[in-house]
Amino acid sequence: MAFRMDLPDIGEGVVEAEVQQWFVAPGDVVKEDQPLVEVMTDKATVVIPSPRAGRIVKLFWKVGDVAKVHAPLVEIEPEAAQAGPRPAPAPGGDSARPAAPANAERAPAPGLAAVEAGGEGGPKALATPAVRALAREMGIDVNAVPGTGPGGRVTKDDLSAHGTRKNGQQHGAPSPAAPPAPSPSRAPPGALEERIPLRGVRKKIAENMARSKRTAAHFTFVEQAEVTELVRVKDRIAEAARAEGVKVTFLPFFVKAVVAALKKHPKLNATMDEERSELVLHRRYDIGIASATESGLIVPVLRGADGRSVVDLAREIERLGADTKAGRVRPDDLGRSTFTITSLGALGGLFATPVLNHPEVAILGIHRIRPTPVARDGAVVVRDVMNVSVTSDHRVVDGHEAAAFAYEVIRYLEDPNLLFMQLV
Repeated sequence: MAFRMDLPDIGEGVVEAEVQQWFVAPGDVVKEDQPLVEVMTDKATVVIPSPRAGRIVKLFWKVGDVAKVHAPLVEIEPEAAQAGPRPAPAPGGDSARPAAPANAERAPAPGLAAVEAGGEGGPKALATPAVRALAREMGIDVNAVPGTGPGGRVTKDDLSAHGTRKNGQQHGAPSPAAPPAPSPSRAPPGALEERIPLRGVRKKIAENMARSKRTAAHFTFVEQAEVTELVRVKDRIAEAARAEGVKVTFLPFFVKAVVAALKKHPKLNATMDEERSELVLHRRYDIGIASATESGLIVPVLRGADGRSVVDLAREIERLGADTKAGRVRPDDLGRSTFTITSLGALGGLFATPVLNHPEVAILGIHRIRPTPVARDGAVVVRDVMNVSVTSDHRVVDGHEAAAFAYEVIRYLEDPNLLFMQLV
């Protein structure tokens, strides 16, 4: 008797997922726990395995379709019910989406793996959804491309190099040089533009940013911080932590300073309940860390930041960063943050005005630390200086409250001795 597996509940708040890649086709025989499909939500990309062994009868969705949680995903005929080979029905995907047979048994929700796993046809490549989408457009099997990125991850450059080698092999010789590009006046229609559909993570980012700007009244306050002593302290701690295999950056210190400041200004450690027009103050400190990836800006969360030491924070930040960039961040590491930190340090710039991470009411922007001439005791000296920006929702946070919070953060950053009193 065939049974139907539904799209399981992937994580808190997730109601739908976009199908990124099928690892099976109708007629395939699968083993228990063999990867079936890769789906992307607004929080993570996950691989869903088969709950039992059997033969694939029907796929209910095509690549690019958005399936609702608990909707039919795949129909599987158990091994015991297989009486021999039989023609496989065509995959689903039309708007009608026929229901499962009346005798179809519904499978329990399978476990989820936020990693790229190997199936019957060999190991699956480690690649972000954006790279997988580009590979499909180029007609390249991403699993056949050697990855040169971190951990063997396939990059866009790898796809380009693979495509060049593939073309050369098909013709038995290197590809001839491309002819000169036509002038704009002679360019064929459409040659000067490209349309990229917003899907998956990028689509969710666009929706969240638009909702944030549409609902909140953004207000940004900027001030300088002289962090010469923090630089010295960080360097000493980083050197000691290296012996334990831990890389300590400035970010753990920023997190500790933010938590200390939030305890004195709890109104900023809050989220807005738009439906009930209520400000929800949180007594937990789950700090989101905005991270840039090939798919867009992802915000993994440091859970219980108030109960972690600088070294413990450094370990967790390193883990979250590696998982996020590799596209294997766990659903539990996303969502339900109470405050967010975004860093523009590597790019520099004077300051930025970050967009609120809806439904939060405040976000801290940190910027590059630069040697800067400053006046001290009537003399001009060079000190390590950075800009700190706080964007808040002016509907519920007044300007003086945002400024007071910013100065409290700066106070801890400028005097690490005060910050040490907050360390766990």
